[in-house]
Amino acid sequence: MKTLLLTFECPPDVTGGGLCTYVQEYIAAKIERREPTVILTADFNVQDEVCTYFGCVKVVRFNPSAGDSFKYMGHWAAMSYEFSNQVKKIITDGFQPDWLEVCDGFGLGYFTLQRKLCLEAPFTDLKVLVTAHTPVTMIDEWDKKNIYELPTYFTKYMEQFCFMAADKVISPSNFLKKKLLTEFLEKEVPIDVIPNPYEKPFVSSKTGTDAAESSPLHDIPDYAIASRVCYWKGIDHALAGFDLYWSNGGQSSLYVYGSDTHYFKNNRSFKETLSTKYQQWIEKGLLKFAGLKEHSEILLIKKQLKALFHPSLCENYPYSVIEHMADGGIVAASLSGGQAEFISDTENGFLFDPHSPQSIQNTILKIDALNDAERHAIAQNAMSTIEKTCSYASVMTQKELVLTAAEQQPVRATFPFTSGKELTHPAAQTSAALTVIIPHYNLGTLLVEAIESIKFSSLPNIKILVVDDGSTDKESIIILKTLEARYADLKVLYKKNSGVAETRNIGVQHATTEYIALLDADDLVCASYYEAALKILNRYSNVGFVGAWNEDFNQTGRLRLWPTFNPEIPLQMIMNTANCQGLVVRRDAYLAHGQHDPELGMFLDDWEATISMVLNGVRGVMIPHPLFKYRIREDSIFRDKFRMFNLNYNYIIDKHQDKLSGTYGEIIKFLNANGPNTQYHNPTFPPERNTHPEPAQTAAPHHAEGRLVQLAHKYYDRVNQPGAIRDLRIGLRKLGAGQLMSRLKK
Repeated sequence: MKTLLLTFECPPDVTGGGLCTYVQEYIAAKIERREPTVILTADFNVQDEVCTYFGCVKVVRFNPSAGDSFKYMGHWAAMSYEFSNQVKKIITDGFQPDWLEVCDGFGLGYFTLQRKLCLEAPFTDLKVLVTAHTPVTMIDEWDKKNIYELPTYFTKYMEQFCFMAADKVISPSNFLKKKLLTEFLEKEVPIDVIPNPYEKPFVSSKTGTDAAESSPLHDIPDYAIASRVCYWKGIDHALAGFDLYWSNGGQSSLYVYGSDTHYFKNNRSFKETLSTKYQQWIEKGLLKFAGLKEHSEILLIKKQLKALFHPSLCENYPYSVIEHMADGGIVAASLSGGQAEFISDTENGFLFDPHSPQSIQNTILKIDALNDAERHAIAQNAMSTIEKTCSYASVMTQKELVLTAAEQQPVRATFPFTSGKELTHPAAQTSAALTVIIPHYNLGTLLVEAIESIKFSSLPNIKILVVDDGSTDKESIIILKTLEARYADLKVLYKKNSGVAETRNIGVQHATTEYIALLDADDLVCASYYEAALKILNRYSNVGFVGAWNEDFNQTGRLRLWPTFNPEIPLQMIMNTANCQGLVVRRDAYLAHGQHDPELGMFLDDWEATISMVLNGVRGVMIPHPLFKYRIREDSIFRDKFRMFNLNYNYIIDKHQDKLSGTYGEIIKFLNANGPNTQYHNPTFPPERNTHPEPAQTAAPHHAEGRLVQLAHKYYDRVNQPGAIRDLRIGLRKLGAGQLMSRLKK
């Protein structure tokens, strides 16, 4: 089975640790099975792509910062996007995997899955497996960190989406599976339990002896904990048990090996906090915080221990435990974790309740009392357990059976949203039926550019309905008449001035197609936008609207690129994550739940309409490419009266308070963590970096398009850029040259 594995930890750059050890074992298992495999990992120290070969396994290291994503997204969102770009490159270059596997941490596979579900080539037919190692935001909660702070809050959403969107999810333990389903995911996800692979590496006795003899180790404890000094790893709980043991005369020593963290209760060094608390045992030489050691040194220390303690309060399937048991070592571990699924108390190791100092003391006393024969028997049972449970043959066979069965699943007919309810919409009768609704008021010259951008669309047979809101500008009225005469598929509807919200609604009411697109008279669309949007709407019965990333521009060119994200509850209620003014929507869904509220005037009416749709089950998908162009005009009324935001936002909350009532707790926690929602607009950045950025010229990726469409789009971009060509074109249009050319074409 050909596989492509995405990881942010890969040996030898990182040694030790769960994910890194998993990748190491994964490579070894693939080599043993002679299965073609590519490992893709990030390396900020390389200039270009660096490839290393281990038999049938190719390890590709690339520098994510070489891409543009970090200019407009926070670290892990940008990492995910650059990984997806590399996946596209690998497949395009000829390696077509049967399965792509990605770890759950930091939502690394988020954009690969989003692009796949948005039906972008070559992602569309890609099968994606998410292997759970424990989401980092779940660990953050266990460690008592504030997960409502940006960007952690959005990282959790990215991780949740990966579980929801994957073709298959595997967990190494039933413990982690239960935690994911009861504490992390809001919706049910099928999860198969398959242990992580591990086989003890072969080392000759001579080499092992030489290594031991040459080791500089002199200070060896009786017991050790090899873990970060943090709350969820249960260090404080273990020390409470040892404190009881030492207070009752116990003489066995304990060393803690690992890096320090901050303690949530006082935001001080956890190591210093514990050192102060248990100072008397440090002074007596029974307790020592030995700091971070090399993985190879830790392995040598473990060989000489009475037992390795693993007191985690929550644990997935710890490789430190597996390694030690496979090496014939004795482990004393917490009952709370995946390790309890392969440790039988007193038979192949020891289990204790991490919340009970008495239970921990009793375990220490049992191990202290073991004779050599008993120790040998437990060690032999431990080695046999790991060999049987984690062998490459056993684990990889189980995985192959699960993935083969998953390949038979039907094509996904619904989009995976992480929260909230979803309406199911009837299938479209005509898949290409689209009307673009353009409200217009005294913007005739800019309207022509908007119409031209629609005409370059790769989607055929688009109808255009311009709703004029009582324009008073003579030139604009002449342009409306000219456009109506020029294009058979363009219709102008004239009405008295009543505001843009009502004007949009009237346009949708008069449309006759199943899909409608919203477009302001001064905005533009890229050539592939509408075709890509309709493909998504036609594929997924629970998707009611589609948007895209937003490119803000003015007369000088691009100002910034604004990434948008699938609107989820309650984030969409706090900050807008969709290009609401340029959505492609099911007409019936818009009329039922998405009509713009005239009470809001021109302030937040499009955002409120999106909120209304999402709260009523009309869900939306954002294509992760800048396919919508939003013009920033110096004379924009919104720019002049931004102070209206708070007033209208209060109105929106009052209007939807019944449906929002269940989310108020989370909204309050979010606002407490990040401050007023006028201070940030991008959920992938922390608030202090989240104000609207300075104008920047950056190259942006485009959605996959045919060669002809690409050429047309390049032409369109060029003729609309500020400069002599654009000035000449607009000048000729004012002289009537456009009408002359139209007649010549006929």
